[in-house]
Amino acid sequence: MLQVLYSGETKELELSGTRKGLLAFGQLLRGKGGGCDLSENLRPSPYERSLSEIAFREDPEPATVSIVTEAQVLRIKGGRAALDLLADNLESFASEAGASDHCHVGSPTYDYVAPESDPLVIAFMK
Repeated sequence: MLQVLYSGETKELELSGTRKGLLAFGQLLRGKGGGCDLSENLRPSPYERSLSEIAFREDPEPATVSIVTEAQVLRIKGGRAALDLLADNLESFASEAGASDHCHVGSPTYDYVAPESDPLVIAFMK
């Protein structure tokens, strides 16, 4: 189970889910492309809204991964190495983090994330 919450003011995203859901999404990112539907959160506070879908694809050109919101969809695209690094971070967080922990994924902290990406927080679903 996964959800993505979005703040239009800060453009920050929160990808949250169960341990099993985050691990499964990490594995999904290791494929060529695809997506998944998301659980709707009717009370996304402190965020403004809940997105309905994640879509991703491998793009052989860039060495980075782009993480952007487009309408109700979180779009992720990037080179294979960058997608694998994002998958590694998701899987490590899901395997090792405490229930109240969270992780910020963004540029310039992570050099595999494109500068135009929306700030992303990974957390466990509450």
